[in-house]
Amino acid sequence: MRRIIVVLLLAAASLVLLPAPASLAAQSTAPVAPTASPAPPPPLKKILLAASAGAAAGALAGARGLSFQTLAPSERGAHAWRAGVAYGAIGGALAGAVATRVFAGPDPDPRAFWWNRWNTPLLAGIVTVHALDYSSTRYFRDRGKDEWLLTNSLVDHRAAFVATETAAAGAGLGLMYILHRTGHDRLEHWIAASYIAFGVTSAIANYRYPVSGHALF
Repeated sequence: MRRIIVVLLLAAASLVLLPAPASLAAQSTAPVAPTASPAPPPPLKKILLAASAGAAAGALAGARGLSFQTLAPSERGAHAWRAGVAYGAIGGALAGAVATRVFAGPDPDPRAFWWNRWNTPLLAGIVTVHALDYSSTRYFRDRGKDEWLLTNSLVDHRAAFVATETAAAGAGLGLMYILHRTGHDRLEHWIAASYIAFGVTSAIANYRYPVSGHALF
């Protein structure tokens, strides 16, 4: 779960900072046959607006929707902030992906996202690291260690924790979809690979937590 704080928001911001790829720019200038219509460029402003709204809603749900009453009063503010950032990242990526699907129109070649030599293993890797995050977090909770990012009560409620991990995995896939539809294929692959690497490292740290005593690394 910790990796979504850095990776999802950083990649969403890159949509503003990076120029449109040549393939997208060429669509508006290259001549086309009279029977074909050039695909419009993805509406980045609408996508980012939707992602911002989703991030705000997720942050509110994380900071206000979870119960922090079992924590010491001095720890509640920090936990609420961390949960707000985590759920905000999830909400932003999910909302951005939905907006991309709605405003950019149907993908002319949906198989290109799901089935190719890069995306297929990367998409499977994102799902796998969230399964690892779930199992490794349950491992240290079953040994009496405290959750750092969210709350013990949420992690101990298995249905709620599964739902959270599922939403986070969906957010990771959604982020890849945004980058795919906006033409940032290389960034899509690097972000996904970094996401997986950080997730595996986080899971290892979680399994070591009962011995190391460190909630992070």
